[in-house]
This record gives sequence, C-alpha cells and structure tokens, in this order.
Amino acid sequence: MTQKMKKHVNIFGILFLLSLMGCFSETDEGYDLVGRVATIPVLTLSQTSAAPGVAVSVNFRYYSEHEPVTELRLIQIVNGERSTVTTKQISNHNLRDSYQDSFSYTVPTVSATTVTLRVEVVTANDLANGRQANLTIVQ
Repeated sequence: MTQKMKKHVNIFGILFLLSLMGCFSETDEGYDLVGRVATIPVLTLSQTSAAPGVAVSVNFRYYSEHEPVTELRLIQIVNGERSTVTTKQISNHNLRDSYQDSFSYTVPTVSATTVTLRVEVVTANDLANGRQANLTIVQ
C-alpha cells in the first residue's frame, strides 16, 4: 500500500467515525428524574366486596432500597375525590429488608358502588409511590 493510499484510508476512517457520532444525540424524553421512590409490589384486600360498616383489611408489602421509608398512607377515592383515611409514621427502616403491613378500613356509607383504596409509601426524600385496589360496596 502506498503512502498516498494510507493517507486516504486514514482520512476515510476519521470521516466515517465522525459520521457515526451524529447518530448518538441526546434527546429530551419528556420527563425529569426527581429521585428514588419506594415500591409496593403486593396489595390485597381481605374481601373485594363488602357492606357499609364492615371492616376490610388492606394488606401490603413494601420496600425501598435507596431511601428510608418515613410514612405509610391509606387513601380512599370516592367519586374521583381523594381523602386520606389514616397514616403511619415509620422509623428505623432498613434498606435491605421488605416489610409487610396492613390497614383496617371501615366501609363507608356512600352512594358510590366502588371505592378505590390506595396505599402510598413515602420516603425520606419526600417522594411517594403507591398501589391501589377497588372495593365494591354492596347494599
């Protein structure tokens, strides 16, 4: 291979690499990362339908590998309106463990036929994540 030919191969190689660099551009994905949140992988109700006044157990498992959990919330959603039913403060959360817990929920007397129960877990960085299940109210 001649000296002139080596020079052309080198120039072509550099141009080829520069053209590949244009294929890898950063784009805005449409969301911002705000921090790490906890997870609720399991949420079950002791019964999925109940009459007003009946106590239903809301059982769940949660964990957080990066931020300590500071609070648990039980929220009811009736006709699109959210209200917090009860909260639990958490201390000494171990990042290596998952935890099981539960809330007792008394079915309200409402005109709606379905209540959505949402459990949220709040971490030390003040971010919440949750899971929900529907409860059918029978009259």
